[in-house]
Amino acid sequence: MRPFFSILIPVYNQVGLMDGCIASIEAQTFGGFEVILVDDGSTDDSYNMCRGFCEKDSRFRLLRHEKNGSLVAGRLTGMKAAEGEYILYMDSDDYYEKDALEVLHRSLTEKPVDILRFGYFKEFLNSGESGMGLSLKNEEVMPIATDDPLRSVLTDEMVPNVWKNCYSAAVIKKACERVEPFYCNMGEDVFWSTVLFTCAESDGILEKCLYHYIIGTGMSTSSSNMSVEKLHTHIKNIRFCIDHIRDYLKQYAPDYLDLLEEKFITMNCFILIVAIKDEPDYRKVVDYLKVFDEEGLDRVYDYGCNKALGFKMRAELGITDEMLDKLGVKYQKFSMK
Repeated sequence: MRPFFSILIPVYNQVGLMDGCIASIEAQTFGGFEVILVDDGSTDDSYNMCRGFCEKDSRFRLLRHEKNGSLVAGRLTGMKAAEGEYILYMDSDDYYEKDALEVLHRSLTEKPVDILRFGYFKEFLNSGESGMGLSLKNEEVMPIATDDPLRSVLTDEMVPNVWKNCYSAAVIKKACERVEPFYCNMGEDVFWSTVLFTCAESDGILEKCLYHYIIGTGMSTSSSNMSVEKLHTHIKNIRFCIDHIRDYLKQYAPDYLDLLEEKFITMNCFILIVAIKDEPDYRKVVDYLKVFDEEGLDRVYDYGCNKALGFKMRAELGITDEMLDKLGVKYQKFSMK
């Protein structure tokens, strides 16, 4: 019997980190689902861990990439194998409300749509204050009302995460026909949102939080292990992702092309904030900001100088113009006066 839902979970080096995710699926009050685990070239024992999940529950299936292909490839592999009427994406460190699938099934049965957007819980492992006065506060996030979800994603009105939506098999099939795998480790959700929303003919909202998004590691919260070299790499990867989105839009939705330059800028502003928000050494803050000048990203550089830097240097670190002068900083934009 065909499952109603296919849940796609790419896995990369997640040994010991997936128990909560798997337990929340196994505890679902609606049982008509399959889970497709895609081991994306893990270098630890993730493959055997996933085999163990499959041996305990026949609804779990395991696919494997010999080499890491990134989330774009991992998700695409799962999409091509999915047999469900509707498809859900899940990150391996997140989890569902126990009645999530039951609530989705009821809504989609009563009013079928190509994409059903639902709410989620944003949860920080370490709540409180972060750098630059940013508050890490747990909250419920409901889907926004919009007549054009893709435009809302590309203008930053709506976050692009694909796990907060449920997609019809027809949308997934069309997406698979349009996309070839490529390695991408920056902006994958923006890419997939672009593809999936252009493949849909209808869209709906479910005003209930069903998914727990756990924030505590990785690019979204920490500036640890950042370096000038990594920032250059991040910018290169964002350009690569935007280039693929541009190629896709040229063929399937050219009316959105004019939004990409602004999206490229905001994605780079985000990595600038991540780089400097928790950095205690003002000399590194200056070095990170200079990267965007070197990359020719004038608008990001201006944003950093006139907005982020002013707050970071004066309010948080107590840096003066004289201290910057000693570093040989001659840019007028750096002036704290």
